[in-house]
Amino acid sequence: MYKPANIREFITPAVHKKATSQLINGRTSKGYTEVGTIRGKFKQKGTAETTENGLTIINEKTTFITWYNAEIKAADILTIGGLDFEIVGNPENVEMRSRYMVLTLERISGGA
Repeated sequence: MYKPANIREFITPAVHKKATSQLINGRTSKGYTEVGTIRGKFKQKGTAETTENGLTIINEKTTFITWYNAEIKAADILTIGGLDFEIVGNPENVEMRSRYMVLTLERISGGA
């Protein structure tokens, strides 16, 4: 059975924001509404630095392990420590037991 960490280690707070879209004058406008706060374990995997069109772009990849919540979907935002991370791909339901979930996060910064 999978045990990611002691429950005491689920201490990193994250604000969950759900992606919403509206059609305004024929154009889709994307926004985010705050749903609530979750706690989990934040683990940074690494960063990549690339140069595109003369701009330096930094791409940070991280994971966030937390209790299972069916409301968390791909393209939602988690705000951790004042930084916005986007959920990439579908959240992983560990061992299909609906107890823990692993979220792959990505933060892109830099540019213009």
